[in-house]
Amino acid sequence: MTLNADQILALAPDASSAKAGSQLAGPAKWGNLGRTDSAVWGECQGSGKVPYRTQIDLGEPAFKCSCPSRKFPCKHGIGLYLLLAANGPLFAASEAPQWVGDWLDSRQQRSEKKQQSAADKAAATTPEQAAAQAAAAQKREEKRDNKVAAGIVELQTWLEDLAREGLSTLRARGPAFWTDIAARMVDAQAGGLAARLRRASGMCFDTKLPDWETRLARELAAIYLLGTACRRLPDLAPELQSDVRSLVGWSVSQEDVLAQTGVQDRWQVLAQHTSDNERVRARTTWLRGQASGRWAMILQYAAGTQGYDKVLAPGTQFDGELCFYHSAYPLRALIKQQEAFGTLDALAPAPTLDTALAAYAEALARNPFLDRFPLLLDAMVPHAGTAPHLAGADGRILPLHAGFRHLWPLLALSGGHPVTVMGEWDGYAIVPLGVFAEGRLHHFDNETVA
Repeated sequence: MTLNADQILALAPDASSAKAGSQLAGPAKWGNLGRTDSAVWGECQGSGKVPYRTQIDLGEPAFKCSCPSRKFPCKHGIGLYLLLAANGPLFAASEAPQWVGDWLDSRQQRSEKKQQSAADKAAATTPEQAAAQAAAAQKREEKRDNKVAAGIVELQTWLEDLAREGLSTLRARGPAFWTDIAARMVDAQAGGLAARLRRASGMCFDTKLPDWETRLARELAAIYLLGTACRRLPDLAPELQSDVRSLVGWSVSQEDVLAQTGVQDRWQVLAQHTSDNERVRARTTWLRGQASGRWAMILQYAAGTQGYDKVLAPGTQFDGELCFYHSAYPLRALIKQQEAFGTLDALAPAPTLDTALAAYAEALARNPFLDRFPLLLDAMVPHAGTAPHLAGADGRILPLHAGFRHLWPLLALSGGHPVTVMGEWDGYAIVPLGVFAEGRLHHFDNETVA
């Protein structure tokens, strides 16, 4: 599979890597170029005497480079892939050199070893050991439950005091008012609530949000509702219990998720966006099953300059099996198996606006804590003006999110004509993440908006 330039640049860990990789996409920078059916390689001359050896496994894709960069993929990997996309004939078909072959073999061996290790671990555990591990885990869980419960009581008291005092003086109190309570939630091992409080703080001090008071009030109400649900967890259905626990901060091991039977389909990668705090980057990728029409959200994290485990580029597709997290309305998933990578050839039919909004209503009825929902909408015309929006063929409109930063590219791609729009809906406004126009998916590189 060979991606196009936009898809390749979407693989870069940050904007600076994408820019540097673009500058290395010329033939003059490279030597000893070659390829097989599954890999490409080349040597890029840097500032030292020895050129950097760069190689790409096209099947995933995966990257390796001898440069000292800690970013993944590095600028050399991006540059080599861009060169392949623009000048494929430069890469002569030949047998892979030893340094490429050794890397490909090691990748295969690691994959096989990982699968064997998991099987051996499951087979080696005796019933007595399993019972002891379960008892220890239960004890740890009870201790954490008590800490979270105490933290939620404190948080709800804080919110009730805030409700009595009102929001008019919040900005005057400064960021410390928010960071202190968020830190308390971290101490209580309720990291999800701490993240929601930090998001609320961002709304409070975002001077570009014209309706910040309304949005902040909604967010604080949602946090209070989530805390109340956590305090009444035994009264909820098991699937909704999973949603509440996840949102508050409990995690589920990937091994447990992947142990389930997955959903097979041809999964189309339709949208992607990233968020970045001081230490961790989060990337959300939306997939849609071509046959089933089912949505899946792949959430990946990367610390510092490291790359993401799975390389997923908007505008591509693959045949694979996805395992979904336990939920009242399952959206988040993990990729259990993937193959037959390729570029997106044809978009699965988009539902009508009524159908899409009905799906959202059903999802919200089953999980009232959903704060974003994927919408794929056909025949929508974007409009600017004092209240930018998308208009359907029947004249109904969906407001564009106030934080959407790509209005003019959206208008240009539409040209005043109906287009298919992929975006995230929060119940009040939509954030477009991509547009399918003239047979091609155009991706908007959005950072998460509050």
